Amino acid sequence: MRTLHALRGTLVILGVAVALAVGLSVLPEREYQRWQLLEGTIHARSKWIYERINFDPEPIDVVFVGPSRVGAAIDAPRIGAALAQRGLPSNVVNFSLPETGRNINYTIIDELLSKKQPKLIVIGVVEKPSRLGHPTFKFLAPREQIVHPGYPADINYLSDLVYLPFRQAQLFAAYVAPGVLGPPAEFQPETYRGHSVDTTGDVALPDGRILNATHPGAPEEIERGVRKLEARSRPPILPAEYAEWEFGDERHYIREIAKLAKARGVKLAFLFLPYYSGPSAIQEEALYRQYGPIWMGDFTAFQPDLYADYAHLTSTGADQMSDFLVDPIAQQLQSKAKP
Repeated sequence: MRTLHALRGTLVILGVAVALAVGLSVLPEREYQRWQLLEGTIHARSKWIYERINFDPEPIDVVFVGPSRVGAAIDAPRIGAALAQRGLPSNVVNFSLPETGRNINYTIIDELLSKKQPKLIVIGVVEKPSRLGHPTFKFLAPREQIVHPGYPADINYLSDLVYLPFRQAQLFAAYVAPGVLGPPAEFQPETYRGHSVDTTGDVALPDGRILNATHPGAPEEIERGVRKLEARSRPPILPAEYAEWEFGDERHYIREIAKLAKARGVKLAFLFLPYYSGPSAIQEEALYRQYGPIWMGDFTAFQPDLYADYAHLTSTGADQMSDFLVDPIAQQLQSKAKP
């Protein structure tokens, strides 16, 4: 009998906790405040991304997404200026965020395509994708994206879901008292960074460093970084038939991005950016080629003077990479999208 009472008590507590979590999760919010939750972190660019999409009337023609390698390598204003000289659509933006995980790229592109009509999306890819989603997904993604399991082996699903009621409680406080209990609710033009931002000079890294892109990194530091990266990089662990589980984040969200792009008549392309002395083989090459061309930026791989650290280019390297991309981007802009 005591065991039965204890079980009932436990079930009641669990039921109340679940009801409370659900109740908190459906509280009203403002999208703009959600995209400001990461102010003061290495992902603070998320605020500008939302502002550029929602408050800037200028069109977006070409958009780059991906990890910090993309942020360091792509000078969007430089590419835009080169396209303008050719008389082509020239509003180019770099919507990359530090760290890996494809789900956040989907969130950004979903928001983008709900408000703008770009002509080309360029997705930065590396030699082997992450097995996990992006750490900012639980902060920035709409609640319906968090609640939806996405793919069966999403290791972060439960932790993201558990965080949702806490996030919504924070956003509700900001909703009630904007600027006091949370970020401001209104767009402030005086703090807006502009139509296109050169991200190559302000790349913040997960270890807290701000990348010094002015000069090449010390050779010994670059080599040390390469060794650390290769030591923690693991080839596929599961047999090939289980790749959809092991690399579900990459495979699922690339396909979902492709669906969004196709529905809006937007072209996709992929840009491979290697780490210093790294391989040119791309694990998911077959997947990417289903949806667009792969542009190989591996000409930098054995030029240490172009690297600020083991994986991120200097400003000189970014200039070369950006210039390299003008021709293939121009070709995509001049050709018709496939139906």
